[in-house]
Amino acid sequence: MRGRRRFGHALAGSRTRCGARRAADRGALRRSGGRGLDRGDERSRTVTIDERSRTVTIDLVAGSTDSNNRWNFNGYANGEATVVVPEGYTVTVNFENRDPVNYHSVGVLERAASYPAIFDDAVPVFEGAITANATSMTEATAPAGGTETISFTASTAGDYALVCPIPAHAVTGMWIGFEVSASGDSGLRT
Repeated sequence: MRGRRRFGHALAGSRTRCGARRAADRGALRRSGGRGLDRGDERSRTVTIDERSRTVTIDLVAGSTDSNNRWNFNGYANGEATVVVPEGYTVTVNFENRDPVNYHSVGVLERAASYPAIFDDAVPVFEGAITANATSMTEATAPAGGTETISFTASTAGDYALVCPIPAHAVTGMWIGFEVSASGDSGLRT
């Protein structure tokens, strides 16, 4: 489909239609033929960018692998990956919890060197960028297949994080990076 790109393991920008990049960027920003954000299930491997409608869709799965005791997003934890979206785009996160035991949540929060064991108040950096009851161990997204969708505008460029603010989750590594790019870059950086 013209104007629509799917990215997983690679990072690409709207200014790179022909694959041209500065030499300094080539090592960290590479295209890949389909490996995506999820290290397991094919269905949730995709970060989809639609330049024409200025939208990004992220399929984000909590507990998709045994990594970090299932306290991971698409198999990544402790900032091992960063989702990159263009500034000003509308972002939809389709969130699924595959952890068989624990409730999980996700919010776009300020990036921190470390996260607290318990969040007093998990305030998202963008309006609407957090799942319901995000700090509740019994009312967040249910284990074994619970789903929730959030949508927001990535209005301000910067480095943020996709964090699970349920007590003890973020402090033990349940977070990955979330970058809003002023240059139009998009995809996944690992």
